Amino acid sequence: MPVSYPFDSATESLLFSLRNISLGNGNGPSSTRTQEQSSQLAAATPLFSQSIWSGHSFSNARGDSMPLNGYVYGYDPNYQQQTVSAVNSGSGDPSMAIWANRENPVGQNLANISEGRRGLNVSHGILSPNSSMGHQQSFNRAVFDNINAFLALQDYDIIELGKTQCCSVQLQKILSSWKDSKITNKIFEAVFEYPFDLMTDEYGCHLFVKLIQSCNEIQLGRIIVKITSQSQLFYKASLNKNGAQTMQKLIKVLVRSPWISHVISALHRRFKDMMFNREASSVIMQCLETLDDQQNEVIYLAAINHYRDLATHVMGCISLNNFITNMRGPRRGQLLDLITSNAAFLAKDPSGNFVVQHLLGLGDVNLNEKICFLLKGKFVELSSLRYGSHLVEKCLKSPGMARYVVNDLLKINDYQLLQLAKHRYGNFVVQRALKITKKENISLHIHLLKKLQNHDALNIAFGKKVYDLIAHGVPDN
Repeated sequence: MPVSYPFDSATESLLFSLRNISLGNGNGPSSTRTQEQSSQLAAATPLFSQSIWSGHSFSNARGDSMPLNGYVYGYDPNYQQQTVSAVNSGSGDPSMAIWANRENPVGQNLANISEGRRGLNVSHGILSPNSSMGHQQSFNRAVFDNINAFLALQDYDIIELGKTQCCSVQLQKILSSWKDSKITNKIFEAVFEYPFDLMTDEYGCHLFVKLIQSCNEIQLGRIIVKITSQSQLFYKASLNKNGAQTMQKLIKVLVRSPWISHVISALHRRFKDMMFNREASSVIMQCLETLDDQQNEVIYLAAINHYRDLATHVMGCISLNNFITNMRGPRRGQLLDLITSNAAFLAKDPSGNFVVQHLLGLGDVNLNEKICFLLKGKFVELSSLRYGSHLVEKCLKSPGMARYVVNDLLKINDYQLLQLAKHRYGNFVVQRALKITKKENISLHIHLLKKLQNHDALNIAFGKKVYDLIAHGVPDN
Protein backbone atom coordinates (compact mmCIF):
# COMPACT_ATOMS: atom_id res chain seq x y z
CA MET A 1 0.00 0.00 0.00
CA PRO A 2 1.38 3.44 -0.89
CA VAL A 3 2.61 5.59 1.96
CA SER A 4 0.12 8.20 3.17
CA TYR A 5 1.18 11.79 2.74
CA PRO A 6 -0.46 15.17 3.40
CA PHE A 7 -2.05 16.89 0.43
CA ASP A 8 -1.35 20.41 -0.60
CA SER A 9 -3.91 23.03 -1.43
CA ALA A 10 -3.38 22.82 -5.19
CA THR A 11 -5.05 19.43 -5.28
CA GLU A 12 -7.74 20.61 -2.85
CA SER A 13 -8.38 23.62 -5.10
CA LEU A 14 -8.77 21.24 -8.01
CA LEU A 15 -11.69 19.55 -6.21
CA PHE A 16 -13.26 22.91 -5.39
CA SER A 17 -13.01 23.87 -9.04
CA LEU A 18 -14.55 20.62 -10.26
CA ARG A 19 -17.37 20.90 -7.74
CA ASN A 20 -18.10 24.52 -8.61
CA ILE A 21 -18.00 23.75 -12.33
CA SER A 22 -20.64 21.05 -11.80
CA LEU A 23 -22.74 23.02 -9.31
CA GLY A 24 -22.36 26.70 -9.99
CA ASN A 25 -20.72 27.77 -13.22
CA GLY A 26 -23.14 26.31 -15.71
CA ASN A 27 -20.32 25.16 -17.98
CA GLY A 28 -19.81 21.61 -16.73
CA PRO A 29 -20.86 18.57 -18.75
CA SER A 30 -24.06 18.13 -16.71
CA SER A 31 -25.19 21.75 -16.86
CA THR A 32 -28.73 22.51 -17.96
CA ARG A 33 -28.80 26.11 -16.82
CA THR A 34 -30.52 28.68 -18.98
CA GLN A 35 -28.68 31.48 -20.74
CA GLU A 36 -29.97 33.93 -18.16
CA GLN A 37 -28.66 31.80 -15.28
CA SER A 38 -25.30 31.26 -16.91
CA SER A 39 -24.80 34.99 -17.23
CA GLN A 40 -24.89 35.46 -13.46
CA LEU A 41 -21.73 36.30 -11.57
CA ALA A 42 -19.64 33.16 -11.18
CA ALA A 43 -18.23 32.18 -7.82
CA ALA A 44 -14.63 33.11 -7.20
CA THR A 45 -12.74 29.86 -7.17
CA PRO A 46 -8.97 29.45 -7.32
CA LEU A 47 -7.80 26.72 -9.65
CA PHE A 48 -4.67 26.32 -7.56
CA SER A 49 -3.21 27.69 -4.34
CA GLN A 50 -3.00 31.45 -4.46
CA SER A 51 0.33 31.40 -2.68
CA ILE A 52 2.00 30.08 -5.85
CA TRP A 53 1.94 33.62 -7.24
CA SER A 54 4.12 34.87 -4.41
CA GLY A 55 6.87 36.97 -5.91
CA HIS A 56 5.30 37.03 -9.40
CA SER A 57 3.80 40.22 -10.87
CA PHE A 58 3.22 42.12 -14.09
CA SER A 59 2.99 45.79 -14.99
CA ASN A 60 -0.22 47.49 -16.02
CA ALA A 61 -0.65 50.33 -18.51
CA ARG A 62 0.54 52.89 -15.95
CA GLY A 63 3.62 50.88 -15.09
CA ASP A 64 2.29 49.81 -11.71
CA SER A 65 3.36 46.42 -10.45
CA MET A 66 0.33 44.11 -10.16
CA PRO A 67 0.49 40.85 -8.12
CA LEU A 68 -0.50 37.65 -9.91
CA ASN A 69 -2.46 36.32 -6.96
CA GLY A 70 -6.07 37.26 -7.52
CA TYR A 71 -9.42 35.58 -7.97
CA VAL A 72 -11.01 36.19 -11.38
CA TYR A 73 -14.76 36.69 -11.33
CA GLY A 74 -17.15 35.75 -14.10
CA TYR A 75 -18.37 38.52 -16.31
CA ASP A 76 -21.90 39.83 -15.78
CA PRO A 77 -23.28 41.74 -18.84
CA ASN A 78 -25.55 43.75 -16.52
CA TYR A 79 -22.45 45.53 -15.31
CA GLN A 80 -20.13 47.60 -17.47
CA GLN A 81 -17.08 46.64 -15.50
CA GLN A 82 -16.12 44.06 -12.92
CA THR A 83 -13.22 44.34 -10.54
CA VAL A 84 -10.63 41.64 -10.38
CA SER A 85 -9.96 41.39 -6.65
CA ALA A 86 -6.34 41.21 -5.65
CA VAL A 87 -5.85 38.85 -2.75
CA ASN A 88 -2.63 38.89 -0.80
CA SER A 89 -0.48 35.77 -0.88
CA GLY A 90 -1.68 33.11 1.54
CA SER A 91 -4.99 34.82 2.29
CA GLY A 92 -7.12 32.12 0.67
CA ASP A 93 -8.04 28.81 2.22
CA PRO A 94 -6.13 28.39 5.51
CA SER A 95 -4.96 24.97 4.44
CA MET A 96 -3.19 26.25 1.33
CA ALA A 97 0.51 25.49 1.06
CA ILE A 98 3.28 27.32 -0.78
CA TRP A 99 3.62 25.92 -4.28
CA ALA A 100 6.03 28.41 -5.78
CA ASN A 101 8.35 26.82 -8.33
CA ARG A 102 6.87 23.37 -7.71
CA GLU A 103 5.14 20.79 -9.86
CA ASN A 104 1.46 20.02 -9.37
CA PRO A 105 0.23 16.40 -8.98
CA VAL A 106 -0.09 15.91 -12.75
CA GLY A 107 3.33 17.29 -13.66
CA GLN A 108 2.33 20.71 -15.00
CA ASN A 109 4.64 23.52 -13.94
CA LEU A 110 2.45 25.82 -11.89
CA ALA A 111 4.44 28.85 -13.04
CA ASN A 112 2.80 28.36 -16.43
CA ILE A 113 -0.73 28.56 -15.04
CA SER A 114 -0.87 32.13 -16.30
CA GLU A 115 -1.46 30.61 -19.72
CA GLY A 116 -4.85 29.63 -18.42
CA ARG A 117 -5.68 33.32 -18.15
CA ARG A 118 -5.16 34.08 -21.86
CA GLY A 119 -8.02 36.11 -23.25
CA LEU A 120 -8.41 38.17 -20.07
CA ASN A 121 -7.94 41.84 -20.85
CA VAL A 122 -6.61 43.06 -17.50
CA SER A 123 -5.95 46.77 -17.22
CA HIS A 124 -5.87 48.89 -14.07
CA GLY A 125 -7.44 45.97 -12.24
CA ILE A 126 -10.58 46.10 -14.45
CA LEU A 127 -12.04 43.32 -16.58
CA SER A 128 -13.27 44.90 -19.79
CA PRO A 129 -16.66 43.90 -21.20
CA ASN A 130 -14.92 43.34 -24.52
CA SER A 131 -13.01 40.44 -23.00
CA SER A 132 -16.06 38.28 -22.28
CA MET A 133 -15.42 36.00 -25.26
CA GLY A 134 -11.81 35.50 -24.22
CA HIS A 135 -12.92 34.91 -20.64
CA GLN A 136 -15.34 32.19 -21.78
CA GLN A 137 -12.62 30.49 -23.83
CA SER A 138 -10.24 30.66 -20.89
CA PHE A 139 -12.87 29.25 -18.55
CA ASN A 140 -13.63 26.36 -20.93
CA ARG A 141 -9.93 25.60 -21.06
CA ALA A 142 -9.81 25.64 -17.25
CA VAL A 143 -12.70 23.15 -17.15
CA PHE A 144 -10.90 20.88 -19.58
CA ASP A 145 -7.61 21.17 -17.69
CA ASN A 146 -9.28 20.47 -14.33
CA ILE A 147 -11.02 17.36 -15.60
CA ASN A 148 -7.81 16.00 -17.09
CA ALA A 149 -5.88 16.87 -13.93
CA PHE A 150 -8.39 14.95 -11.81
CA LEU A 151 -8.37 11.94 -14.13
CA ALA A 152 -4.57 11.89 -13.96
CA LEU A 153 -4.56 11.47 -10.17
CA GLN A 154 -3.49 8.08 -8.84
CA ASP A 155 -6.15 6.00 -7.10
CA TYR A 156 -4.55 6.31 -3.69
CA ASP A 157 -4.23 10.07 -4.18
CA ILE A 158 -8.02 10.20 -4.37
CA ILE A 159 -8.30 7.99 -1.29
CA GLU A 160 -6.00 10.34 0.63
CA LEU A 161 -8.14 13.27 -0.49
CA GLY A 162 -11.24 11.46 0.71
CA LYS A 163 -9.66 11.07 4.15
CA THR A 164 -9.55 14.82 4.70
CA GLN A 165 -12.66 16.61 5.91
CA CYS A 166 -12.78 19.28 3.23
CA CYS A 167 -12.02 17.06 0.23
CA SER A 168 -14.34 14.31 1.41
CA VAL A 169 -17.21 16.78 1.31
CA GLN A 170 -16.21 18.01 -2.16
CA LEU A 171 -15.92 14.49 -3.55
CA GLN A 172 -19.37 13.65 -2.16
CA LYS A 173 -20.81 16.71 -3.88
CA ILE A 174 -19.12 15.74 -7.13
CA LEU A 175 -20.72 12.28 -6.89
CA SER A 176 -24.11 13.92 -6.29
CA SER A 177 -23.98 16.47 -9.11
CA TRP A 178 -21.50 15.44 -11.80
CA LYS A 179 -23.02 13.36 -14.58
CA ASP A 180 -19.81 12.76 -16.50
CA SER A 181 -19.16 9.03 -16.05
CA LYS A 182 -15.40 9.56 -16.42
CA ILE A 183 -15.32 11.54 -13.19
CA THR A 184 -17.61 9.29 -11.15
CA ASN A 185 -15.95 6.14 -12.50
CA LYS A 186 -12.57 7.53 -11.52
CA ILE A 187 -13.76 7.95 -7.94
CA PHE A 188 -15.37 4.52 -7.95
CA GLU A 189 -12.25 2.75 -9.21
CA ALA A 190 -10.15 4.45 -6.54
CA VAL A 191 -12.54 3.39 -3.78
CA PHE A 192 -12.77 -0.10 -5.26
CA GLU A 193 -9.00 -0.49 -4.93
CA TYR A 194 -8.84 0.68 -1.31
CA PRO A 195 -12.33 0.26 0.25
CA PHE A 196 -11.23 -0.51 3.80
CA ASP A 197 -9.02 2.58 3.96
CA LEU A 198 -12.09 4.76 3.51
CA MET A 199 -14.50 2.65 5.55
CA THR A 200 -12.41 2.99 8.70
CA ASP A 201 -11.57 6.70 8.34
CA GLU A 202 -13.62 9.36 10.14
CA TYR A 203 -14.08 11.41 6.94
CA GLY A 204 -13.51 8.75 4.33
CA CYS A 205 -16.39 6.64 5.64
CA HIS A 206 -18.87 9.32 4.54
CA LEU A 207 -17.44 9.25 1.02
CA PHE A 208 -17.72 5.45 0.95
CA VAL A 209 -21.39 5.58 1.98
CA LYS A 210 -22.09 8.26 -0.64
CA LEU A 211 -20.46 6.09 -3.27
CA ILE A 212 -22.52 2.99 -2.53
CA GLN A 213 -25.63 5.17 -2.57
CA SER A 214 -24.68 6.65 -5.95
CA CYS A 215 -23.23 3.74 -7.93
CA ASN A 216 -25.18 1.44 -10.22
CA GLU A 217 -26.06 -2.18 -9.49
CA ILE A 218 -23.03 -3.60 -11.29
CA GLN A 219 -20.63 -1.30 -9.45
CA LEU A 220 -22.40 -2.04 -6.17
CA GLY A 221 -21.98 -5.76 -6.77
CA ARG A 222 -18.29 -5.38 -7.52
CA ILE A 223 -17.53 -3.50 -4.34
CA ILE A 224 -19.67 -5.82 -2.16
CA VAL A 225 -17.90 -8.90 -3.50
CA LYS A 226 -14.55 -7.16 -2.95
CA ILE A 227 -15.08 -6.33 0.72
CA THR A 228 -16.92 -9.53 1.71
CA SER A 229 -14.44 -11.88 0.05
CA GLN A 230 -11.61 -10.57 2.25
CA SER A 231 -12.80 -12.06 5.53
CA GLN A 232 -9.94 -10.87 7.74
CA LEU A 233 -10.01 -7.27 6.47
CA PHE A 234 -13.79 -7.25 6.72
CA TYR A 235 -13.57 -8.39 10.34
CA LYS A 236 -10.88 -5.85 11.23
CA ALA A 237 -12.93 -3.06 9.68
CA SER A 238 -15.91 -4.08 11.82
CA LEU A 239 -13.83 -3.60 14.98
CA ASN A 240 -13.36 0.05 14.05
CA LYS A 241 -16.09 2.52 15.08
CA ASN A 242 -16.20 4.16 11.65
CA GLY A 243 -15.99 0.81 9.90
CA ALA A 244 -18.88 -0.61 11.95
CA GLN A 245 -21.07 2.43 11.27
CA THR A 246 -20.25 2.21 7.56
CA MET A 247 -21.28 -1.46 7.50
CA GLN A 248 -24.55 -0.63 9.24
CA LYS A 249 -25.36 1.94 6.55
CA LEU A 250 -24.32 -0.54 3.89
CA ILE A 251 -26.85 -3.03 5.24
CA LYS A 252 -29.57 -0.39 5.03
CA VAL A 253 -28.67 0.31 1.40
CA LEU A 254 -28.72 -3.41 0.54
CA VAL A 255 -31.90 -4.35 2.38
CA ARG A 256 -33.76 -5.09 -0.88
CA SER A 257 -30.74 -6.09 -2.94
CA PRO A 258 -29.62 -9.66 -3.65
CA TRP A 259 -26.11 -8.54 -2.71
CA ILE A 260 -27.14 -8.56 0.96
CA SER A 261 -26.55 -12.32 0.98
CA HIS A 262 -22.82 -11.70 0.54
CA VAL A 263 -22.77 -9.47 3.61
CA ILE A 264 -24.74 -12.02 5.63
CA SER A 265 -22.29 -14.77 4.63
CA ALA A 266 -19.34 -12.60 5.70
CA LEU A 267 -20.98 -11.95 9.07
CA HIS A 268 -21.73 -15.64 9.51
CA ARG A 269 -18.09 -16.60 8.94
CA ARG A 270 -16.86 -14.32 11.74
CA PHE A 271 -20.03 -14.31 13.86
CA LYS A 272 -18.53 -15.39 17.18
CA ASP A 273 -15.52 -13.11 16.91
CA MET A 274 -17.71 -10.14 16.02
CA MET A 275 -20.09 -10.85 18.90
CA PHE A 276 -17.12 -10.62 21.27
CA ASN A 277 -16.62 -6.97 20.28
CA ARG A 278 -18.97 -4.07 20.99
CA GLU A 279 -18.46 -2.24 17.69
CA ALA A 280 -18.54 -5.35 15.51
CA SER A 281 -21.62 -6.76 17.23
CA SER A 282 -23.52 -3.57 16.36
CA VAL A 283 -23.26 -4.60 12.69
CA ILE A 284 -25.02 -7.89 13.46
CA MET A 285 -27.68 -6.06 15.49
CA GLN A 286 -28.32 -3.86 12.45
CA CYS A 287 -29.18 -7.00 10.48
CA LEU A 288 -31.69 -8.07 13.13
CA GLU A 289 -33.32 -4.62 13.10
CA THR A 290 -33.34 -4.15 9.32
CA LEU A 291 -33.67 -7.54 7.61
CA ASP A 292 -36.46 -10.10 7.78
CA ASP A 293 -36.30 -13.52 9.44
CA GLN A 294 -35.51 -15.34 6.21
CA GLN A 295 -32.54 -13.09 5.46
CA ASN A 296 -31.31 -13.50 9.05
CA GLU A 297 -31.70 -17.26 9.13
CA VAL A 298 -27.99 -18.09 8.94
CA ILE A 299 -27.23 -15.51 11.65
CA TYR A 300 -29.90 -17.04 13.90
CA LEU A 301 -28.32 -20.46 13.40
CA ALA A 302 -24.88 -19.05 14.25
CA ALA A 303 -26.23 -17.72 17.55
CA ILE A 304 -27.75 -21.10 18.37
CA ASN A 305 -24.46 -22.85 17.62
CA HIS A 306 -22.30 -20.45 19.63
CA TYR A 307 -24.65 -19.45 22.47
CA ARG A 308 -22.60 -21.14 25.21
CA ASP A 309 -19.31 -19.50 24.19
CA LEU A 310 -21.06 -16.16 23.93
CA ALA A 311 -22.89 -16.48 27.25
CA THR A 312 -19.68 -17.16 29.17
CA HIS A 313 -17.69 -14.31 27.59
CA VAL A 314 -17.47 -10.92 29.32
CA MET A 315 -18.55 -9.04 26.17
CA GLY A 316 -20.26 -11.93 24.42
CA CYS A 317 -22.91 -12.18 27.16
CA ILE A 318 -23.93 -8.54 26.55
CA SER A 319 -24.06 -9.09 22.79
CA LEU A 320 -26.11 -12.27 23.28
CA ASN A 321 -28.62 -10.42 25.47
CA ASN A 322 -28.98 -7.73 22.80
CA PHE A 323 -29.33 -10.45 20.17
CA ILE A 324 -32.13 -12.13 22.13
CA THR A 325 -33.95 -8.80 22.51
CA ASN A 326 -33.89 -8.13 18.75
CA MET A 327 -34.39 -11.69 17.56
CA ARG A 328 -37.74 -12.75 16.08
CA GLY A 329 -39.47 -15.85 14.81
CA PRO A 330 -39.37 -19.52 15.87
CA ARG A 331 -35.56 -19.58 16.07
CA ARG A 332 -35.80 -17.25 19.05
CA GLY A 333 -37.76 -19.84 21.02
CA GLN A 334 -35.20 -22.47 20.10
CA LEU A 335 -32.36 -20.30 21.41
CA LEU A 336 -34.20 -19.49 24.65
CA ASP A 337 -34.88 -23.16 25.30
CA LEU A 338 -31.20 -23.99 24.91
CA ILE A 339 -30.13 -21.28 27.33
CA THR A 340 -32.81 -22.22 29.84
CA SER A 341 -31.78 -25.88 29.75
CA ASN A 342 -28.28 -24.81 30.78
CA ALA A 343 -29.42 -22.32 33.42
CA ALA A 344 -27.77 -24.24 36.30
CA PHE A 345 -24.38 -24.08 34.59
CA LEU A 346 -24.72 -20.48 33.39
CA ALA A 347 -25.99 -19.24 36.76
CA LYS A 348 -22.62 -19.94 38.39
CA ASP A 349 -20.64 -18.28 35.62
CA PRO A 350 -19.67 -14.60 36.18
CA SER A 351 -20.89 -13.74 32.67
CA GLY A 352 -23.46 -16.47 32.05
CA ASN A 353 -25.58 -15.45 35.04
CA PHE A 354 -26.30 -12.13 33.30
CA VAL A 355 -27.84 -14.03 30.40
CA VAL A 356 -30.06 -16.03 32.79
CA GLN A 357 -31.07 -12.78 34.50
CA HIS A 358 -31.95 -11.32 31.10
CA LEU A 359 -34.23 -14.26 30.37
CA LEU A 360 -35.95 -13.84 33.74
CA GLY A 361 -36.58 -10.21 32.86
CA LEU A 362 -38.41 -11.05 29.64
CA GLY A 363 -41.59 -11.70 31.61
CA ASP A 364 -42.26 -15.16 30.17
CA VAL A 365 -43.89 -17.09 33.05
CA ASN A 366 -43.21 -20.53 31.55
CA LEU A 367 -39.58 -19.65 30.93
CA ASN A 368 -39.14 -18.34 34.48
CA GLU A 369 -40.79 -21.43 35.95
CA LYS A 370 -38.40 -23.67 34.04
CA ILE A 371 -35.34 -21.68 35.13
CA CYS A 372 -36.30 -21.64 38.80
CA PHE A 373 -37.15 -25.33 38.74
CA LEU A 374 -33.71 -26.15 37.31
CA LEU A 375 -32.02 -23.95 39.95
CA LYS A 376 -33.90 -25.61 42.83
CA GLY A 377 -31.41 -26.84 45.44
CA LYS A 378 -28.72 -24.40 44.25
CA PHE A 379 -30.10 -21.09 45.54
CA VAL A 380 -28.18 -21.16 48.85
CA GLU A 381 -24.87 -21.66 47.03
CA LEU A 382 -25.71 -18.97 44.47
CA SER A 383 -26.67 -16.54 47.26
CA SER A 384 -23.09 -16.52 48.54
CA LEU A 385 -21.67 -15.59 45.13
CA ARG A 386 -21.32 -11.97 44.05
CA TYR A 387 -23.20 -12.27 40.75
CA GLY A 388 -25.19 -15.32 41.79
CA SER A 389 -26.88 -13.34 44.57
CA HIS A 390 -28.23 -10.89 41.96
CA LEU A 391 -29.68 -13.81 40.05
CA VAL A 392 -31.37 -15.20 43.19
CA GLU A 393 -32.91 -11.80 43.89
CA LYS A 394 -34.16 -11.73 40.30
CA CYS A 395 -35.86 -15.08 40.87
CA LEU A 396 -37.44 -13.77 44.09
CA LYS A 397 -38.85 -10.75 42.25
CA SER A 398 -40.30 -12.85 39.42
CA PRO A 399 -44.06 -13.26 40.04
CA GLY A 400 -44.81 -16.61 41.69
CA MET A 401 -41.17 -17.76 41.75
CA ALA A 402 -40.22 -16.78 45.34
CA ARG A 403 -41.33 -20.15 46.71
CA TYR A 404 -38.45 -21.92 44.95
CA VAL A 405 -35.86 -19.72 46.68
CA VAL A 406 -37.50 -19.62 50.13
CA ASN A 407 -38.02 -23.38 50.23
CA ASP A 408 -34.27 -23.79 49.69
CA LEU A 409 -33.57 -21.34 52.53
CA LEU A 410 -35.93 -23.20 54.86
CA LYS A 411 -34.24 -26.53 54.15
CA ILE A 412 -30.92 -25.51 55.69
CA ASN A 413 -30.47 -25.43 59.48
CA ASP A 414 -30.83 -22.29 61.58
CA TYR A 415 -27.09 -21.79 61.96
CA GLN A 416 -26.50 -21.98 58.20
CA LEU A 417 -29.31 -19.49 57.57
CA LEU A 418 -27.85 -17.08 60.15
CA GLN A 419 -24.46 -17.41 58.48
CA LEU A 420 -26.02 -16.63 55.12
CA ALA A 421 -27.82 -13.62 56.62
CA LYS A 422 -24.43 -12.30 57.84
CA HIS A 423 -22.71 -12.95 54.50
CA ARG A 424 -21.63 -9.92 52.43
CA TYR A 425 -23.77 -11.10 49.50
CA GLY A 426 -26.20 -13.52 51.16
CA ASN A 427 -27.69 -10.82 53.42
CA PHE A 428 -29.25 -9.14 50.39
CA VAL A 429 -30.99 -12.39 49.44
CA VAL A 430 -32.41 -12.87 52.98
CA GLN A 431 -33.65 -9.27 53.08
CA ARG A 432 -35.36 -9.67 49.70
CA ALA A 433 -36.91 -13.00 50.76
CA LEU A 434 -38.40 -11.42 53.89
CA LYS A 435 -39.89 -8.53 51.92
CA ILE A 436 -41.31 -10.63 49.07
CA THR A 437 -42.89 -13.29 51.30
CA LYS A 438 -44.48 -10.63 53.55
CA LYS A 439 -46.34 -9.41 50.46
CA GLU A 440 -46.95 -12.62 48.48
CA ASN A 441 -46.89 -15.61 50.86
CA ILE A 442 -47.36 -14.90 54.57
CA SER A 443 -47.00 -18.56 55.49
CA LEU A 444 -43.47 -18.74 54.08
CA HIS A 445 -42.73 -15.38 55.69
CA ILE A 446 -43.60 -16.67 59.16
CA HIS A 447 -41.49 -19.80 58.71
CA LEU A 448 -38.54 -17.71 57.62
CA LEU A 449 -38.86 -15.36 60.61
CA LYS A 450 -39.03 -18.36 62.95
CA LYS A 451 -35.70 -19.70 61.65
CA LEU A 452 -34.20 -16.24 62.18
CA GLN A 453 -35.68 -15.82 65.71
CA ASN A 454 -32.22 -15.68 67.26
CA HIS A 455 -31.70 -12.49 65.28
CA ASP A 456 -29.64 -10.87 68.05
CA ALA A 457 -26.68 -12.84 66.67
CA LEU A 458 -27.12 -10.89 63.44
CA ASN A 459 -26.33 -7.53 64.96
CA ILE A 460 -22.78 -7.54 63.60
CA ALA A 461 -21.11 -6.83 60.25
CA PHE A 462 -23.34 -7.43 57.21
CA GLY A 463 -25.95 -9.20 59.36
CA LYS A 464 -26.92 -5.85 60.90
CA LYS A 465 -29.01 -5.02 57.82
CA VAL A 466 -31.15 -8.13 58.36
CA TYR A 467 -31.27 -7.45 62.11
CA ASP A 468 -32.56 -3.87 61.57
CA LEU A 469 -35.16 -5.09 59.07
CA ILE A 470 -36.60 -7.64 61.55
CA ALA A 471 -36.32 -5.30 64.56
CA HIS A 472 -38.18 -2.46 62.85
CA GLY A 473 -40.69 -4.72 61.17
CA VAL A 474 -40.67 -5.86 57.55
CA PRO A 475 -42.65 -3.38 55.45
CA ASP A 476 -45.74 -4.55 53.59
CA ASN A 477 -44.70 -2.93 50.29
